Amino acid sequence: MSTMTPRRSYSTRAMRKDEQFTRSLQSPLRLESSARKYFEPLQSMADRVGKDVEIFAEKLDRWYTDSRDLPPLEKYNETLDLLSKFQKHADKNVEELKKREAAANRGDLAKDVRRRIHSMANPPRGSLGPGVDDGSVKSMSTNLGTSPKLHELRHWQNEAASWNLLRIMIDLYHPKPGYDALADKQQRLSAVEAEYGDRPDLEIWKRFLVEDPAAMEKSKILQWLEESADSNESDIDSIKEQLGAESGKDISNWTNGWLDTKSKIKAEKRRRLIGHPLHPDEVSIKSADGTQILVTHLDPDAPSRQGRALVKSDDYYERAMWMTCYEMLRRGKPWEEICEWCQDHNESWRGVSMGLTNSSSGDAPTCLTGPYLGSLWRRTCYALAQGSDIRYERAVYGLLSGDLKSVEEVCRTWDDHVYARYNALLLSRFDAYLQANHPDKLPPNLIRKFATFDAVSFHGNWSTSNRRVVDLLLTQKSTKSHAMTPTKLIQGSLIANNFIRFAHRVAAALVAKDNAKELEMRPEYKLPVFEDPHEDYYPVIQDTDNLRIVVHMLLIFKALGVDIGDDSFEELMDNTIIRYIVLLKESRRFKVIPTYAAQLAQDRQVRVLSSILPSITKLHEQEDMCKLMEAIGIDTMDVVATSYIYTSGESKLMDETKYIRRYNMLETPTSEEYLWPGVRTKQDFLDYSISPLEMDVIESLEWFLHVRLEMTPTLLSLSDAMKMFLLNGRLGAALELCRRLPAERVSQMKTKPYFGSALDFTNLKGKAEQAATERIAFPAGVAHPDNPDLTFGGFVRFQCDRWAEDARTYIDLCTLVTAIKALSEWREQEDVFIRAKEENKKVSTKSIKEQIEGIALAVEPLLQGSLTASSDDEEASQLELIRHIYLPDVILAYLSTLLAGAHFVSREWATKAMDLATAIADDANEELADAFVQTGRMEELVAAFAATSKEMVRLGERTPKGGASKKRGWLGESSRIWDLNVRN
Repeated sequence: MSTMTPRRSYSTRAMRKDEQFTRSLQSPLRLESSARKYFEPLQSMADRVGKDVEIFAEKLDRWYTDSRDLPPLEKYNETLDLLSKFQKHADKNVEELKKREAAANRGDLAKDVRRRIHSMANPPRGSLGPGVDDGSVKSMSTNLGTSPKLHELRHWQNEAASWNLLRIMIDLYHPKPGYDALADKQQRLSAVEAEYGDRPDLEIWKRFLVEDPAAMEKSKILQWLEESADSNESDIDSIKEQLGAESGKDISNWTNGWLDTKSKIKAEKRRRLIGHPLHPDEVSIKSADGTQILVTHLDPDAPSRQGRALVKSDDYYERAMWMTCYEMLRRGKPWEEICEWCQDHNESWRGVSMGLTNSSSGDAPTCLTGPYLGSLWRRTCYALAQGSDIRYERAVYGLLSGDLKSVEEVCRTWDDHVYARYNALLLSRFDAYLQANHPDKLPPNLIRKFATFDAVSFHGNWSTSNRRVVDLLLTQKSTKSHAMTPTKLIQGSLIANNFIRFAHRVAAALVAKDNAKELEMRPEYKLPVFEDPHEDYYPVIQDTDNLRIVVHMLLIFKALGVDIGDDSFEELMDNTIIRYIVLLKESRRFKVIPTYAAQLAQDRQVRVLSSILPSITKLHEQEDMCKLMEAIGIDTMDVVATSYIYTSGESKLMDETKYIRRYNMLETPTSEEYLWPGVRTKQDFLDYSISPLEMDVIESLEWFLHVRLEMTPTLLSLSDAMKMFLLNGRLGAALELCRRLPAERVSQMKTKPYFGSALDFTNLKGKAEQAATERIAFPAGVAHPDNPDLTFGGFVRFQCDRWAEDARTYIDLCTLVTAIKALSEWREQEDVFIRAKEENKKVSTKSIKEQIEGIALAVEPLLQGSLTASSDDEEASQLELIRHIYLPDVILAYLSTLLAGAHFVSREWATKAMDLATAIADDANEELADAFVQTGRMEELVAAFAATSKEMVRLGERTPKGGASKKRGWLGESSRIWDLNVRN
């Protein structure tokens, strides 16, 4: 059963005393101007934030709400489901954009293919030897589409690939809770034996993948790269069409082999009347331009064996065929499909030479034919890769043999380079596996006779080869620019299985240079030193979409329980989430912010959210924010209070050395001195100005109205702010606070969640009794904490009495500033009346009388034990100081007003001076006399009373006989007591 008793332990003063807490309130969301030059302005980033932000936030919010209390296994499954939703959303966007931008996409991809065709066809045969880099990677690495829509499509293709890659890496390295690796391995080996027992060659390959997790990882990444290329780049038919268009020939003729070279040979044989095959020593058939000698035979090895050329069109055809074969291999096309394509073009020999006719290889990336499980064949392919002078032919045989250098020559992108290295590593590791586990499949004499590329040794260490590959691409000249793009930094970190390390560096970039103090928020914390510059990660920070990806990936890893380092590193990485929250704030997507703040440590989520609140100025947005924070389990009161404490600290109003000692409201009259008791209210003494920082404090207090329940903290904070304003002499801010948040409004807005209806506890006037008759019992599930038998009406009275006690100081302070305002306005009325008298104008005294009555209503509560109710010694000291600062001037100004009123309206106002003297002399109000004694102004007060008494006698002397009023006050007082002509 819940209780409605408010939390009474809250104290803003206590929170301020915690020096560490106060120091930690450096806003994480305010960037100094010196730091902005390192980052793209947040607003420009925010302008690009679309509906995807809200979609991701909605999915994250649902996951967080549904999974935060689940057992580990269920939470793990929910987290993977969240990842799948991100993946599906990206896939959906890709599909929609492909349909919408189909023509533009085809055109953009066609440009890419044409560039590759020109690179493939233009160099004359032999001009590019093995190992020569044609620079194609540099020209293509950052091609994301020229138009905004194509750029958007390329982004979503990359993002979809990234989410897919994340799922692969989680499946490989972050298994579900309770996972038994040994049992799972045995189960998978049994499954391999059962499925491939009748295909021993393929069974060995499958066992290799199961027994070596790193090999399985290489295989999965290769498949991922193949699927990405197949989905995101030109399909084979489009490439073939482009090849035909560039050749200027009908591609239907691409089933006849070297047709033009064949015609040249036939023509030469007819000319020479030779009926047998031409011998190269007998003839020299020149090319059309006379620069090359053509082959005399048409077998596939003729160009390399004879060292002669083909007709230019056939040379183009030969290169195009090898380029197409490479593209099919790169896209992971099934062996059967590639073999069928070769047969359709009357090029079956190519399929045979590539080992594609061996159906037993299954989905293995290499031929497993023969007694050596393809080992001899792979070495033969390696030799072909070194010997051919057609770049794509070398690349095809390089892929099949596990060579790297020959494949790198045709790599255009970061993906291609990863594919080339992972392919080489996997096949190299397979050879090592055969040597260790099946030595008969790779005998030593075969290794000695036939060389191959040892990719594992080349990359240093098999267990860390994934990181080595990524690091090499970050430093290699031809790949660095592409590897440093945000997408590839993210994907590279996943492939290297060090996303947490990457997240560390992104977070370090956020707090680098002058921005450090703004985001890490711990003065004693030192920025970690990393070997790579922070600037390398600025592109990730500057890119809205990739920042979103990093944040959500980080949250997924945290949910999976991945070790992210000690507390300092976790705080550092949380800056990435905070950066994203900043972006949401700048784009005014306030509703989604609590979901992300909830992912931070509790103390930090409070500080971050408290810095967000000042940006939310609309009432309905404030209400929604508080409801969202409460719904997600965030301590809303803590957030609102922290925001207030921060803004009040920023205002510099807590500096006791700057407290004023007197609020001077008085001046000595220079004319018409008889109207006042030696002093009068100063003209324009009240400064109505409010600084922006003071307005921030007031607006931060308005947030308390939206926090359910928590009445006492609200009232204490209001009192706290009023004391700050008054101690610093900031009457304009104090008046504005009273105007915006009068106790009556606070009561009515905040009592409804307690009682179901709004009440004004400052002036119940029977409403509690009415509530008791309307509802005898408490609302369901609610009871009084101390007295369960208490009726609801009784509880209302009980609670309202407590709140009235809590609100007393705030009400007293508001009364004080209201009185000061009334006295300031009176001075203006005095001047108007005096000028009218001097000009012999008739003045209505009704408005003057009403104004004096208003002043009396405002001041007299201050004479009845006001400003004395304190909760602790500190507050008692503050209230005492406020009394000393204000009450002497207020009382003297009031006395001055009463005496002037006696002259202006009726001498009856002078009788109020008797009340004033009585109140000050009363032991029950000793704080009034103490205010004069402690400030050394008692003599001033006595002089003022004496002057008032004198003037009252003079007024009595001037009053016509019988003209004095006989009306008496409630204590029997009358101005006639001062009339010396009245008999006792």
